[in-house]
Amino acid sequence: MSTPANFNGQRPAIDANDAVMLLIDHQSGLFQTVGDMPMPELRARAAALAKIATLCNMPVITTASVPQGPNGPLIPEIHANAPHAQYVARKGEINA
Repeated sequence: MSTPANFNGQRPAIDANDAVMLLIDHQSGLFQTVGDMPMPELRARAAALAKIATLCNMPVITTASVPQGPNGPLIPEIHANAPHAQYVARKGEINA
């Protein structure tokens, strides 16, 4: 199958057939530490990434650092918008 061209007639920079969306530490507790955009906008942008991957039939992998601790669980919008996402559990905080 040929790769569709974008509006410039060029091949896309990212091909969903050989790409994966990796969403690391999109956690409710960590999101509270972000100060350069409002929380609803941050959550919407993260959810949009998951939705775009779903619409492109791109695999999604999620992971979180100590989700049962102060960092909190992954925001639910991620798996709501990418129900096919695979969660990879990690040991410790800094080992992705």
